[in-house]
Amino acid sequence: MPFRSLYYDANDYKLLEILNDLMQRGVDRSHFKTILEPYLRPHGIKELAADPGLRIGYAIMHLLQSLKSDQAADRIKALNALRDETLAASRGSMRNNRARVLVQIGKELIRAEGMEDRQLELAHDFRRAAIGKVGFLRKQLRKYHLLEMPEEWNQITFDDRVHDANSKGRKSATHLIMDAWVKGIRNLTVVYYNFMDPAVARELFASARILGVNASIGIEFRARFRDRYVKIVWGPNGLRDDGDIEEFFRQEPVRELMRLGQEVQARRTRYVRDVTTAFNEVHRESIRQEFGISLPPVDYRAVERVIGTGQPSVYHLGNHIHEEALPLFAERVEALRREYVDADYDAKAAIAMQVESLDALDADTLIARYLLPAENPAIPDPDVVSGEDGPELLSLTPAELTARLRRACPSSSLTLILADLDLSDVIEILYDCQGRITHFEVFNTKFLTDLQVRQRRPFSQLQQAINEQNAVVLKRMIRNRIERFRDEPDNHDRAARLEAILPDFNRLLDRYRRTPLQSAVGSGSTGRSSRTHGMGFAVAETLPFKAQRELRRRPPSSCIPVAGSAFASVEFIPPRGGGLSGRIARFASRLPGLRGLFCQTRHWWHVDELRIDATACGDVVTLGGISQEGNGLTLFEEQEAKEGGPPLGRLNTALMNALKVVAGFVPAFLTFWLTKDWWVLAYLGGVIWFFITGFRNVIQSVLGGGGFRRSPHLAWNDYINWERIADSLLYTGFSVPLLDWLCKSMLLDRGLNITTATSPLLLYTIMAVTNGVYISGHNIVRGLPRKAAMANFFRSILSIPVAIALNGGIGSLLSIVGVADVAAVLQLWAAVISKLASDFVAGIIEGLADRAYNISMRKWDYTEKIRQVFELFTRLEILFPTRNMLDALRSPAEFMELSRAGEVDHVSALMANALDLLYIRAYKPRAGDALRQAMERMTRDERAVFVASQQILREEKEVATLFVNGLVGRNFSKALSFYLLRYAPYLDELEGLARSLDRTGEIDGCL
Repeated sequence: MPFRSLYYDANDYKLLEILNDLMQRGVDRSHFKTILEPYLRPHGIKELAADPGLRIGYAIMHLLQSLKSDQAADRIKALNALRDETLAASRGSMRNNRARVLVQIGKELIRAEGMEDRQLELAHDFRRAAIGKVGFLRKQLRKYHLLEMPEEWNQITFDDRVHDANSKGRKSATHLIMDAWVKGIRNLTVVYYNFMDPAVARELFASARILGVNASIGIEFRARFRDRYVKIVWGPNGLRDDGDIEEFFRQEPVRELMRLGQEVQARRTRYVRDVTTAFNEVHRESIRQEFGISLPPVDYRAVERVIGTGQPSVYHLGNHIHEEALPLFAERVEALRREYVDADYDAKAAIAMQVESLDALDADTLIARYLLPAENPAIPDPDVVSGEDGPELLSLTPAELTARLRRACPSSSLTLILADLDLSDVIEILYDCQGRITHFEVFNTKFLTDLQVRQRRPFSQLQQAINEQNAVVLKRMIRNRIERFRDEPDNHDRAARLEAILPDFNRLLDRYRRTPLQSAVGSGSTGRSSRTHGMGFAVAETLPFKAQRELRRRPPSSCIPVAGSAFASVEFIPPRGGGLSGRIARFASRLPGLRGLFCQTRHWWHVDELRIDATACGDVVTLGGISQEGNGLTLFEEQEAKEGGPPLGRLNTALMNALKVVAGFVPAFLTFWLTKDWWVLAYLGGVIWFFITGFRNVIQSVLGGGGFRRSPHLAWNDYINWERIADSLLYTGFSVPLLDWLCKSMLLDRGLNITTATSPLLLYTIMAVTNGVYISGHNIVRGLPRKAAMANFFRSILSIPVAIALNGGIGSLLSIVGVADVAAVLQLWAAVISKLASDFVAGIIEGLADRAYNISMRKWDYTEKIRQVFELFTRLEILFPTRNMLDALRSPAEFMELSRAGEVDHVSALMANALDLLYIRAYKPRAGDALRQAMERMTRDERAVFVASQQILREEKEVATLFVNGLVGRNFSKALSFYLLRYAPYLDELEGLARSLDRTGEIDGCL
């Protein structure tokens, strides 16, 4: 690559070097595992251990590379760390969307192992996405086919049927939840077959809690109905934590169901084993004859090792065969390329067809051509009712099965799978099950065809008639089916069955009078198919405007015929806080018209039932697209890209910032140089203009970080975002010809004769409005939120009185010093004065915005850390019921002796918490303000516990040992020095703040 040093940053190379060492050689993995511990926060002491990008990459690596059940605890810790790291790394607006993009780029970074150029691009994109502009972030969302989600995270997104590696999917439960969150899914149902391992449920729900996904489990059973099987998905409700899961699986009816389900699953496992043998003995030879490739025999034990504790399926087998065969396919295509060169016309056509066939022979095609029951008639089909005595569970009718499932868990949903059923089947099943069926799976994009849409419409009409208690329509539907069956000799028994239901059909309506029959829409995603939509659906109306606009650009073929209307509700949360100001705010929030000003608001979306409607394109949309089919094999190799450097977006950050400054300075300098006669403005006007903007950005950042009361451990430039300053200087440079030449000189002075002498108010008003339109315009073009653009417009309006005041003050000063033509001087400097006024107002407004952002981040840090402190204290109270744990914490030596005498040693966790809090207070902007606010919200007893928990820092020897043992890696000297110098003043500050707040509370109590 020419001029390689111009591209990428030193931190990009450093990240790749460490991450690749970690992946390839396992360098010091024991050290990096400490960064996944849940009691270490991203903004805490582990910032001294590793770069945020490395920590995110390491967490994703754990998730992608661990599928074994005994690694579930590590996966959950990695997911928890990943959530915290990505949210902490996301700066600026669109924080949740930034975190989603960071996880996606991190996944790509791990998967690109061995491709240095690709990894460098991803590492650079990662850092730009974390702190970069909104426009770049939206570009990354489009690049990875992710829809933008509202930052309130209140969208209606769901998938009622997906699979993980424990059924027939590819991903672990934790990996699946992570991908669902990245897509923006809030409600997810993971379906298993016949039985479920409690350990899998624990992992699923623990992962879902971490990312705020509302996860549910479904177990699909089969019931015998008219000499075939119908599918019913059982969804136990109320399972959220380990206690619920243990209680559920401990119940005898559930244990018996799981035992019987394992018998059914054994039958399906036997089919997978037998079809493996058939593939080795029959189908391998077919592939050799057709493609000239000799595949090695499939080792079923290797397939079992890949699956782990999951349920074997032909999907696992097909994927394993495909992975083993793909290198051989590539070798065969390479040989065919060589043959093609000297072949005649007919031979070339045959070679081209064979390459196309090899490219199409992906995992789905392998399954369809060689592994399904239709291709292996000698092997009993587990999905077909046989005359042999089978498992007990497969002998139950739908009524018997649903009754048994409902007895095992009364608060459960039962979803009837409509595939392979007609309307009369469904009416019979609903009537026999006596209202126990709660959902129809009205749609599954795995089988998305026009025929499916037509077949599902009668079910939707039946569901609507039941839910609307429309006896006329329901009766007509039953009678129509009876008339149809009377004309079919083979279906007289079905007509008789419906005739028996007809006199009592009102009972079917009664079963659903209070609880309507609901809908389920699933993708059936396994994370491996190239032929079907990926997981996830969204009600389009609940997405941001830009996402809806992007959806409208989709081709009509991407529509799914599901309709559903959404409606919004607003929740007002009264203000909290003690003292007089808190009481005044709570009182004002109750007054008419003031609720919106003083209350925090939350917006929620709700949706009516989903239904099949072929005309409803765009109501409900898919979140996952269809990937490209094939194995990526072609007869003709793609031409290598021309030699050249990466695009401008990959330039070194410092160089890019410098280019932006130069690009902005050129028009600013030329405008003053070409239009001003006085040498000061001619040569220094651009410098003065840039100085105003740059100085304003620096001051606003420093003031936002604490101003004169900022942390003594941080230099002023630690608060500066240089990329933001470079962008500001770029756009302010182009404002010079607009404001000084076009607006002030050409339009106002020469065109309208408006100057500082004739009408200073009108002059500065028009310039301020022009500047406001320019600023808000480029804000919108850059993709900033519209609220920010409007705020910047009104900031220019607020600058008008400031400009008038500056103009008057400078004029008076010039008169005092004896300047002859004050009006002429003021006219020359009018644009600079307007600029100074605008930046003065902007510095105040944006400085306050930076302050609010820093405080909100510190609140997030302190909320999580204080929660950990109180959770640990609660565990200690339970472990030592006879001891006064508050007194023990106040005496660190006593606490350490007590804790280490018990079953679990909590000393390290308590120390790590205290070190995190010490680090946050010392190094994070506005930590002091956030700490005071957090302690103000505590009760007196809670403050006592919090301050006592920090006393462990007085044990210097023990804390030093923790550092030596690798808390922040091998290079711990800086962290240890920081601790030794800062812990005593920190504890004194905490104790003084607690005493002050306690006294304030006593005074308020007296009042």
